[in-house]
Amino acid sequence: MKTLKGIAKTLFIMYMILCIGLYFGQDSLIFNPHKLQEDYHFSSTNEVEIEVEEDVFLNALWIREENPRGAILYLHGNRGSNKRCRHQAMNMANNGYDILMVDYRGYGKSDGAIYSQAQLYADVQKVYDYMKESYVEDQIILAGYSLGSGMASYLAAHNKPQQLVMIAPYLNFYELKKRYIPIYIPNFLIKYPLDNAKHIEAIDCPITLFHGTMDRVIPYNHSENLVSIKPKQTKLITLNKESHRGAIFNGLFRRKFGELLP
Repeated sequence: MKTLKGIAKTLFIMYMILCIGLYFGQDSLIFNPHKLQEDYHFSSTNEVEIEVEEDVFLNALWIREENPRGAILYLHGNRGSNKRCRHQAMNMANNGYDILMVDYRGYGKSDGAIYSQAQLYADVQKVYDYMKESYVEDQIILAGYSLGSGMASYLAAHNKPQQLVMIAPYLNFYELKKRYIPIYIPNFLIKYPLDNAKHIEAIDCPITLFHGTMDRVIPYNHSENLVSIKPKQTKLITLNKESHRGAIFNGLFRRKFGELLP
């Protein structure tokens, strides 16, 4: 009996250590930024600095079109910086819309570091407000890839953009937690739920999802479940045999995305 109690106590202590480690270490598990030197120059692209807090600026890139009909706010995934993600954005270019892409705190040449979901949301709202200085809302398209889908859906739920496009999105990080951690972890330990499912319930604009059937990072059924929340308002375009990282470079994505733009 004492042996069993000892084993149970040891397992409980190990479980608590895992929970504590997850809580304090999830930032480094979720966010994988690549810093750039302040003197790094993006060729053939306009750079802007957007102040999101006193003396805290996010670095953003404008991909300009001649006589644009509107603008796309592109929110990239968890890895790299605009240096890497600019190639992703180019698959949405040459459609008559400017593209603004922003590096989150700690990414690229952006200041600071990410420390909460509320901060992430507040930052992207500041970027959206910056866009509204040049465009009316029905000219703004929100596009979020992977991690960025959570910020894009938040903006769509709290503003009035023309439409929302999500590439390889997830239901929320509660569901992703179940996929990657094979034991029970309470939801309250997740600092960044980034709840696309909850946001979709409050969105009024058209929603289009693109997802690869061979996505091993965020399974295809996450998009199927998102569609089921508002099936009349949400459309899923299937990228057959496509991976997670390949989705945004997919030829069908490029063609169908262009068809969405009025």
